[in-house]
Amino acid sequence: MIKKDTLTPHEFIGFDKQIYRNSKANLRKSLASSTNPPIRKNLNNWIVFVWGLVILLLIIVFKSSFPLQYRLLNKAWYSHISFNEFFDTQTSVFKVSKFFTWLIISLIISMGVYIAVKANGIDFKIHEGLLILLICASVILLFTANQWLKNVFAFSFYQPGLSHDYAIIFRIQAYIASLVLMPVMMMIYYNGSWNMNIVITVVLIVYILLVYSASLIKFIFSGRFLQNQSNFILILYLCAFEILPLLVLVKSITNLLEYD
Repeated sequence: MIKKDTLTPHEFIGFDKQIYRNSKANLRKSLASSTNPPIRKNLNNWIVFVWGLVILLLIIVFKSSFPLQYRLLNKAWYSHISFNEFFDTQTSVFKVSKFFTWLIISLIISMGVYIAVKANGIDFKIHEGLLILLICASVILLFTANQWLKNVFAFSFYQPGLSHDYAIIFRIQAYIASLVLMPVMMMIYYNGSWNMNIVITVVLIVYILLVYSASLIKFIFSGRFLQNQSNFILILYLCAFEILPLLVLVKSITNLLEYD
């Protein structure tokens, strides 16, 4: 018995757009429903992005409103001439520029605290906007209280240069380091392949250590404190308001962000 061949030739289709679209859609669904790696919870990505835009806007306003202070502040950490000129211009005329500097520093550090809270999975059971306001207010209050205590100490021992001069030096180092810290934190936040809990812990501790160590070294060797100052008072001041709080702060951050 002879069987008839029923196969008929057809045009070969090497690429089908509809099949390709369906395969991509199925792949997206599979990736979206996958838990390997685990989905990072409680991360509202748009908040950090908008936060960074607000800080950039403040930097632009600061630069356009106070070009001289902006230029000196960005050069004072490595140029001795700019450092001395920046000190000489810290008068009541530039109080607003001082406010801009501290506001930018506070917002960047507050962003780091917010990312650390989210990375650690801490849920305060409050609205996200209220949490951000509380973090920012706490950081600003911490800076204000620290400077007030320094002023009281300096006034009690008749050493006004201790609090005033060190505050300017600390502001220079903290501002420059914050400008580097912000893009690093945003890169950590948006990179899902890193263990954000560990990385943000290391970054914050390194930032604190660098700012404090650079400020202390600059303060001691700049010759800005009074020449007739007692070495005992200087050591007491550094231990009470710089070294001891630094150790407590690093310990607190380590405990808060301890990796399970």
